[in-house]
Amino acid sequence: MEKVLLSTGAGIAGTALIRGLITGTQRYAPRTLPPMKADPGRFMVAQAERLLPARLRGGIPAHLESAFAVLLAFGYGVSGAAGYAFARRRPGNLFLDGAMLGAATWAVSYLGWVPATRLAPPVWRQKPKQIIPNLVSHAIYGIATVGALRLLENLLRRSRQGR
Repeated sequence: MEKVLLSTGAGIAGTALIRGLITGTQRYAPRTLPPMKADPGRFMVAQAERLLPARLRGGIPAHLESAFAVLLAFGYGVSGAAGYAFARRRPGNLFLDGAMLGAATWAVSYLGWVPATRLAPPVWRQKPKQIIPNLVSHAIYGIATVGALRLLENLLRRSRQGR
C-alpha cells in the first residue's frame, strides 16, 4: 500500500509539471506541439459518454466533463509512476531512470494509443520540431516523478527512524 500511495504522490507531482510545460508550450510555442485533433482526456470522456444510454448522454455538465478529463490525465501520469515504482528493484540513477520512464510513457502514448485512436498522426508523419520537445517534456516528467518518489520515500524512511 505504501508504494501505491508514494507513487500516486510522485505521479501527481510529475503530471502537474508536464501539464504546466504543455500549457506554456501552447501559449509560447504552439507550433512545437504534436498535431492533436482533440485533447486526449476530453476524447476519452466522449468515448465513455458514447457508452451511456441516449437519455443520459447530453445530461453531464461541461464542468464535470472537464474535471474528468483532467483526472484522466493525472491518472495516466500516476499509472506511469506506479509502473516504475513496482518494476524497479532498487533506485538507480535519477536522471537515467527518469528519462527512461518519460521515454516509455511517451512511447506508449505517441507510438501506441494516440495514433491508434487517430488523435494524432504517427510520429513518422510529424516534424522533428513536434516530436523532440514533446519527448523532452516527457523526460522531464519522468525525472520529476522519479525525484518526487525518492523524496517521498526518504521522508517516510526518516519519519520511521524518528519514532
